Amino acid sequence: MIAFIKTKKILSLALCAVLSIPLFLSVSQAELRESSIGPVEYIGGYPTKETAQKFYDELDLQRAVEVYLWALPMASYGAMAEAHYKMGAGDHAVIVADNSGEPQQLILTANQDTIYMSGVLDLAKGPMVLDVPAGLLGTMNNIWQQPLVDIGGPFSPEQNRGGRFLILPPDYNGPMPAVAYHVVKSDTNTVVFYLRAIPLSRDDFPELQKLVRTFRQYRLAEAKNPPEMTFISMTGKKADLLTHEGFEFFESLSRYVNANPSRPQDMAMLGMLETLGIAHGREFNPDKRMQEILTAAARKGRAMAEVVAWHPRLPEKSLHPYDKSSWKRLFISADPTFHTPDYLLIDQRSRYGFEAIGTSKSMTVAAPGQGSQYVCVYQDDNGQWLTGDNTFSIQLPKNIPAANFWSLTVYDNHSRSLIQNDQGRATVGTVHGVVPNADGSVDTYYGPKCPDGVSEANWIQTKPGVGFFVYLRLYGPLESYFDKTWRPGDPKLVK
Repeated sequence: MIAFIKTKKILSLALCAVLSIPLFLSVSQAELRESSIGPVEYIGGYPTKETAQKFYDELDLQRAVEVYLWALPMASYGAMAEAHYKMGAGDHAVIVADNSGEPQQLILTANQDTIYMSGVLDLAKGPMVLDVPAGLLGTMNNIWQQPLVDIGGPFSPEQNRGGRFLILPPDYNGPMPAVAYHVVKSDTNTVVFYLRAIPLSRDDFPELQKLVRTFRQYRLAEAKNPPEMTFISMTGKKADLLTHEGFEFFESLSRYVNANPSRPQDMAMLGMLETLGIAHGREFNPDKRMQEILTAAARKGRAMAEVVAWHPRLPEKSLHPYDKSSWKRLFISADPTFHTPDYLLIDQRSRYGFEAIGTSKSMTVAAPGQGSQYVCVYQDDNGQWLTGDNTFSIQLPKNIPAANFWSLTVYDNHSRSLIQNDQGRATVGTVHGVVPNADGSVDTYYGPKCPDGVSEANWIQTKPGVGFFVYLRLYGPLESYFDKTWRPGDPKLVK
């Protein structure tokens, strides 16, 4: 009897222990953890379904923001190509800015000094031929804004003598012509080019407009009898060639990822894009969740691009060409593709792709008297940002080092395009009849009203509440620019 009672107690205790185990485990293994996205729940060390979804939302957002910054060059050129097609550009049609850039035309940091001609080549249909007259200067890029060839100038194969270029699609192995061409091999199907006709004054524009219209482009298969060209003038027209904003950024990106072959150098980031539903050969059809994430990522990506552009984390000597100066270099790389032997200069690439457009081999080479050079400024000599609420002056010392011409151009910092004002002009310089001082120096002004006693040719009207920045362009830069014996004055607040 005693043995039976002991056995019963033991069994009862064991049963209680067994029954208590699941309850004990379920309580002890439920865990709330703090994270950057708020409290998240784990059970037995495993994230719950709800926790996993929160982290996937965050992961997709982070990847989309990184993709935004990385893909700015393609997205920018994609938007530019689409705008060209809408205006009528194609196999035998190009866009011409007969009167140079105009403020109602939204184009990243366009100038108001030269006549522009630009076009888009679709190599998916086969090789293209360009007959370029002597006297035009420009570049041809793949869809990633990497230079394929310089056209005109010291770094072009035709050395500014004019010539015939044959542009081949990726991995082309078709028939080749018997006659001589400057052969350019592209690694993307979409190719963008622009050419400039360089004046010394506005009086040169009529002849340069005729020169531009001697350009020809056509399919290699049409070489024996090229069709007539169409030159679409932008004079007086509105246009928007800016990178798309919001969800449309990723829609455009998907179109150009599909239109162009994948390249080995892009595989890691293309892998991130694939997780977001964008991949070569795949229809882009995101659900509501992904659309919201991509829209938010585009907003955050643009905000980060602005920070990278205007608060760059670069050594002072790399960023500023002159000691104790507000002026900055825009293009900071020894290679026009932003590659180093060890890594990609991703922030410099994003900075440039956000603010400007197009690259060339000549941008990284000092060639006195040839090509062009740029420096830019966003703050005055006391570090105050340039805005239209105040008036600022910039003095250029005498002997401005430009063999052809120089200019100072003002850009709205939101659109990064020519500032829009009542003048219809955003540039002062030699082409626009700037008035020098008696000693050869030049004083220029930027503000809502022209200061008393200042020639309007030396003043650009700005808009209260609108931030702006200024590019100094030197066409045919001379030795004193490169050795820095000449330097522009910093912007000064006019009180």
